[in-house]
Amino acid sequence: MDQDKNLEALQEELEELQNKYDFLLSAVDHLPNPIFMKDDQARFFFFNKAYSEFFDMKAEDYYGTTVLDLDYLPLEDRERFQVEDLRRIADKSVISYDTVFTTGDNVDHPSFYWSCGFQDGKSGRQGLVGEIVDISKERALQESLDESLGKLQNANEMLKTMAETDHASGLYNRSVLWDKGKSMIERTSMINPATCMIMIDLDNFKDVNDEFGHLKGDEALAKFAGILKSECRSTDLPVRYGGDEFLVVVYNIGLEECVKVAERIKTRCEEELILPDGSNITASIGVIEIDENEEFEKNLTRLDDQLYKAKALGRNRVVYK
Repeated sequence: MDQDKNLEALQEELEELQNKYDFLLSAVDHLPNPIFMKDDQARFFFFNKAYSEFFDMKAEDYYGTTVLDLDYLPLEDRERFQVEDLRRIADKSVISYDTVFTTGDNVDHPSFYWSCGFQDGKSGRQGLVGEIVDISKERALQESLDESLGKLQNANEMLKTMAETDHASGLYNRSVLWDKGKSMIERTSMINPATCMIMIDLDNFKDVNDEFGHLKGDEALAKFAGILKSECRSTDLPVRYGGDEFLVVVYNIGLEECVKVAERIKTRCEEELILPDGSNITASIGVIEIDENEEFEKNLTRLDDQLYKAKALGRNRVVYK
């Protein structure tokens, strides 16, 4: 009788253990991410429903096999994964990385993979457990965000350019002279004090607008801006100072060389800015070398004085100091 009771109690205990085991497997089977488990030889002994669907693998076909048997993978990948699995099991270590898995429907899925070697504390058995997290949506969202950020940055750059650019001439506007020119002059003066400025006034330009109209006047301004750009280096700062006045900050150049640049601008202005009646537009130009011991505004005053002298002496000339 006691033996029957003990047997009955043992059967109840085994049934309870089986129920717990089945419940545990069912719980893992219902996890949304693919989960797999391998024994000490890196052979599959369990993977959940999500894993089966992800790779279109049936348990009865793959339990007891290793990654070397996954013939849908290139051989070099299978060999590498097998070495990786055995190393994780031996070291009881963790590995994780982003990769791309091709699922059973032949769709590539960006994924986060991790696996961990472990040892059971009671039995001493070793094995491997791992998970795959499909990050396709997250990757697509990140790409969308990156694209949106790129468009936003481009839009900001366009707005910045529009804010800094004079529409009629395509040159920098006067505000840039104060924002960039002043600070750049101060920085370069510490390295090379030979920095100059050129101020140009198109002679009697109001008469051009009055006689030929503002459309022709705008065309002349645009053409002169093209001359100015072609005579400037990428490090220089050409600015439409206002109306028919232009200013160029010429970095790392002495007064003598800068005057040569100004003379070329004056000559090209005469030769290329031809009006409908055959007359030409000339330019009065002042040039100075920046005095690093003076405030920026005082340097501008000296530059304006040279321009005034050029106009007072009859225009169409370069005056420098």
